[in-house]
Amino acid sequence: MPAQKKIKLRTASDVLSRLKWSNDEQMNAQNTIMGYDCRIHGPLEKCVDDYSGINEGGDIPEHRIQYFRLAGSKDYEKLIFWDRNGRVDRLFGSGNPDDPISPMTVQNVAKAIATMKSIAEEKAIRAQEKAKRKARQQAKKTLAAKFASTMSSSATESTERRPLQESSKRSQRHVWQELDRVFVFDSSKCTWAPKRSNGFKSQQFNRDSRELKFITWNVLFDLHRNESDELVQGDDTLLNDQDSTTSRWQNLIDDLEVESADAISLQEVTPRFVQQLQRCQWVQDLYALSAESKDLRGVETYGNLILWKTTSFQGCKGLHLCVDQGRNRGIVVSLARNNTVFNVANVHLPADQRDKTSGETRDRTKARQREFGSIVGKLQLLEQNQRKQNLYPVPVVMGDFNSGENEPNIFKSEHFVDAWLHPSNKIESEHSFTFDWKRNQRANKTRQHGHQKRDPRRIDRIVLGSQDDIVPTHSCLVGDSSVGLPASDHFGVSVTFEVKAPRLNMQPILYTPSRVEHNVWAATAIPTTDSLLALLFEDQQNDSLQLCDPSSTLPITHITLLNGFVDLSTSDNQALATQAVKDAVHQALYSSSPLQEWALDINDKSLSVFEHRESATLVCTPDKTGWLNRLYETLRVTFEGCDEQERRFSDGWTPHMSLEKHATTTTARAQLDQLLSSGAWKGGMSLNGFGIGLFRRDMVSRKFFPVATVPLVNRQNVAANQTKLFLQTAGLPWARSFERLSQIVLRELESACQHTISSLCQGSLTSTVSLYGSQALGVALPGISDIDAVVHLQSSSDTSEIQNISGSKFFQLVRSHLEDLHLSCKARLRVSSLAGFALYVLTIKLAPNLPAADLLLARTLKGETVDVASRQALASIDDSQVILQRVQELGMKSAVFQGTLRMIKLWAQRRGIYGSSMGYLGGGGWAVLLVCVLEHKTEWNGLIDTANDAASASQIATFFLCHVLEYWSNARVVTLQGTNSTELKDDQRNNIVVLAPKSGGNFGRSSTRSTTQQTWNELRRAAQLFDGEANTSNLYSHLETCMLSHIVGGGVSDKILALQVPIPIKSASLKPAEVKARATVMGLSTTVALERILPADIIRPHSQVVRKNGAFWLLLEVQCSERSTSKALSAFVDAQNELLQQQMNLGSLTSQLVQFSPKEFQSLSMPL
Repeated sequence: MPAQKKIKLRTASDVLSRLKWSNDEQMNAQNTIMGYDCRIHGPLEKCVDDYSGINEGGDIPEHRIQYFRLAGSKDYEKLIFWDRNGRVDRLFGSGNPDDPISPMTVQNVAKAIATMKSIAEEKAIRAQEKAKRKARQQAKKTLAAKFASTMSSSATESTERRPLQESSKRSQRHVWQELDRVFVFDSSKCTWAPKRSNGFKSQQFNRDSRELKFITWNVLFDLHRNESDELVQGDDTLLNDQDSTTSRWQNLIDDLEVESADAISLQEVTPRFVQQLQRCQWVQDLYALSAESKDLRGVETYGNLILWKTTSFQGCKGLHLCVDQGRNRGIVVSLARNNTVFNVANVHLPADQRDKTSGETRDRTKARQREFGSIVGKLQLLEQNQRKQNLYPVPVVMGDFNSGENEPNIFKSEHFVDAWLHPSNKIESEHSFTFDWKRNQRANKTRQHGHQKRDPRRIDRIVLGSQDDIVPTHSCLVGDSSVGLPASDHFGVSVTFEVKAPRLNMQPILYTPSRVEHNVWAATAIPTTDSLLALLFEDQQNDSLQLCDPSSTLPITHITLLNGFVDLSTSDNQALATQAVKDAVHQALYSSSPLQEWALDINDKSLSVFEHRESATLVCTPDKTGWLNRLYETLRVTFEGCDEQERRFSDGWTPHMSLEKHATTTTARAQLDQLLSSGAWKGGMSLNGFGIGLFRRDMVSRKFFPVATVPLVNRQNVAANQTKLFLQTAGLPWARSFERLSQIVLRELESACQHTISSLCQGSLTSTVSLYGSQALGVALPGISDIDAVVHLQSSSDTSEIQNISGSKFFQLVRSHLEDLHLSCKARLRVSSLAGFALYVLTIKLAPNLPAADLLLARTLKGETVDVASRQALASIDDSQVILQRVQELGMKSAVFQGTLRMIKLWAQRRGIYGSSMGYLGGGGWAVLLVCVLEHKTEWNGLIDTANDAASASQIATFFLCHVLEYWSNARVVTLQGTNSTELKDDQRNNIVVLAPKSGGNFGRSSTRSTTQQTWNELRRAAQLFDGEANTSNLYSHLETCMLSHIVGGGVSDKILALQVPIPIKSASLKPAEVKARATVMGLSTTVALERILPADIIRPHSQVVRKNGAFWLLLEVQCSERSTSKALSAFVDAQNELLQQQMNLGSLTSQLVQFSPKEFQSLSMPL
């Protein structure tokens, strides 16, 4: 019997048309609902009357419509009249109208209703958050406007940071300050005396004790809120007139004396309490304090105090205070006991707050987690630093956590142990509650401030890092058995620990670099939408493809990895996050080869449209993302809480680049069709991943800016074992890595300059940033080069605005803006007067792993420069262009010239003869010298390998090193042919004169007789190694030998002079970069002074400035073959130190010239 033919189901389009034209009051477009499948949220619903088809600008294709039903919230099976899954149509009678509705469809109705409700709630929450963000944004704009107004009206030449910085600091969250003093009672003077917090040692330490008792107690402050909601001091009359603050505090202090704990953490401490505590004899005899009545840092209004027995701990290794928006929060003290350091944190986490208007209690769990995360971050940083000193750090956190057992608490992590729940006290009971309004009358009074709907709880705790050598053995409450009224609304917590002798090779508690899952701060950090993590790429070669959305908050080519990343608003968090990302990259993508590439392929099949609820985005999804998925999974293991994208999308995270956002799906698809028909994407291309960028949102512009970048492949410098690879590639991978990092810096500099111009004038000026020097030549290398750039301000009108902008004023505003955004930014504004006029130079280093930049300023009015400094700055740009043009005229490929110059730079740097700051040639000088040799020694033409640019570069580099002295010895002044004809000058000191082709500046202006001699000596050494012949076998081996680093004290030198310039500790006015700059000037002066008494050919200044043990070291090697030379050198050292002392007396930097033998110097282990 033939199968019965199925009746065709009428389409969703037919149903829509019928309903929209229906006059039936029971079933029309207004009272019917359609269910559809959303790619993001799954089943959703919409009123039929609100639906628009794709052709009408809608974003829901009809094939995604799954059912139609009547409005109602019960008996869904009876309400559904068209079901695609069950092929049921009760409107037209098509399909199988008598069959039951599909169970899947009924389930989808319930899911859709629940999802729609959740979306509505989320939308309301987002609206509230948006309103809060707008309020914060407006406050920041107001602050920025005040700052711009203040700076614009001030023409000060000072390089101090902006005057409103303190106001800005008060808005920062969880910023840690290092406090430099703790306090111990001096019985001889009957006063509390300050001691250095990092270095204080107790004379009473008892190292034989094997037990420690810790106590935490919230003492209940003597403050109340007045009618203006301000905290003011008042006496305790909560319960009766006889219940005074002084008396109850004395009861509490008496209880502490009886307990005789080794470490005590107190919360809600006020100045009056500190005074009362300090008067106690037992405190004076036994304890050190983190603050005292005359130095109330941390308890100015109220805060946390830590006391510790000087007999139980042999010293203090640091004291740190957490300030949150101007309020004192946690405090951490590092207490040493033998080789163990207890990093004791005293916390008072935010309590739930009662809304005065509604009476509802606001849950502040997130705020508690965020603050506790800041504590963990500080403990983790301390652990890392202390382990480098071969110490065994143990984190201990105690205080008022304001959270009970039923809340998601960070301290339940496997890396922390709740000391109360030790083996003999494993269960919670009413006898463990620290805030118990049933047993504590004072708590019954104060619980109205946030605990009124809570049952009694244990909210005060002592937790410590999980390990086996400090074990809790006993715990109890303190102050719960007092006669009469309790001393505080909290009971105290006391825990006794057994302290075992620490074993050798103890594992870290909070952080292990080799295990990304063992990073407690990263695993527990709370995400925020004001930061994100993104994959960055090297420059794409196909400029016809747009690979980013220029209107987005991050308008660069990238793939978002974690949107909703950890908070990056503090320097501590930035350091912790950067380290965690480095560890994840190392674990997922480690490769020892600097030539490793991590590529993603894209083509026309990569393009698609991603639909949002109210918009659509044109996206590009790369192919072959296996390594990227591996990296993402490792990052998710590291940052467990950053799961925003996985929670939002049912399919999880999909790597993609957002190309363009559209208001509707229709316009997005039209743009997609246009791109596909153009054929631009058909051939495709490969994108090389460069690194992971950590981005933070600017709360004023709402744009993201970088705070750190972690490269996928380590090319921070050229290691000794990578020399051959460097030669085989002509250093191109390292140059590209530097170029990508410099692009990040330049983007920030351009933004800062444009922001500054906008604050100074109303659109009449334009600002551009142009490169010169090594980066413009394409030869910059990490670890050797900086970024040299010119900020060009241009005005096309007759306004005098541009003439009124001084270099000092402009750069100070740029500096302030960058320092406000980039917390680790280091900046220095200086004036160079070598050319006879003031040339302002702004040196900026945005982050530790980003190259520094030197900025010059040029101003032009209608195409004409307004001063000499502007002409000089623009001429610097022309210098680079003239050099490249001359290379092209000689017939050499740019790639060959650039590879050759990179090799010469690396050779000079390793031999210790690179850098103008120490009297040698820098990159520009070596570039001019190379071109001059190519001009006068044309035999190089026969060395070119047209098929291999790197091999050609190696041949040319060898040719240069063999023949440069033949040219240089006949040319006292080095300059390109046809340039500087009116500026050729002989140097009277027989120093280096290498002139820039356009600006005419001398690249060797800081050279001395000894640096000139040593440069020639190194060139002679190179020529001898090659035996004067460039075209030789084993070329790379010869170049590798030539590029071996010079070892200070490892040659014929008999003495090494080291000028030591200590870096002032915590100097507000003198930063390390400024100290280094002054130290190099002092080093050059010392070199010139030594040349006056000794021949220049026995003096070898080293070009590298070494930083070690808190000081900068500048090194001079001297050959002392004769006794008279040795005596003269010793006399010189004595005379020079006497001169340095005189200069110090006049306010100069502290410095000392020290003489070493080679053996003595080698024992210092200098990082050269």
